[in-house]
Amino acid sequence: LRRAGGGWLDLRQVTEPIQGERDAHGRRWWFSTLQDITEQRRAENALRASESLKGAILESSLDCIVTIDHEGRIVEFNPAAEKTFGFAREQAVGRTMVDLIVPPRLRDAHRRGFAHYLATGEGPVLGKRLELAAIRADGSEFPIELAITPIKSGSTPMFTAFIRDITRRRESET
Repeated sequence: LRRAGGGWLDLRQVTEPIQGERDAHGRRWWFSTLQDITEQRRAENALRASESLKGAILESSLDCIVTIDHEGRIVEFNPAAEKTFGFAREQAVGRTMVDLIVPPRLRDAHRRGFAHYLATGEGPVLGKRLELAAIRADGSEFPIELAITPIKSGSTPMFTAFIRDITRRRESET
């Protein structure tokens, strides 16, 4: 509906027949309710815009973006990660990051650090840039630059890793 001031009001209308009730001419009586859903629509539109922006960032990022849940399972694996690691998103999502892209020699240290963070809320690697190694789908190891950020948006923590293949940089330095 149009408001008196010119703006719009979004409404949800539900109309139901009133059982057994009729007027003097035998016409059925109806019960109608109107609910103002203007704020709900604004919130839905804002969420759609936010999701669209998030999707565009994930799709266009030149760096790998890998998000894991509190169990270490991958919940997001962007196209740059697919290209860098050699796994399709469908192959990566749901698997544990440590088993997918962390070299076997570093897995125990990763598991200990992850458990320490979950137990204490402290993590010495969070918010820092690190140079480590990762493995591709073919098993080859390569150098990466890594930054991990905790996401505190719910009752269980999540983490996003921003990963860059630094093979060329290392070769240039050598």
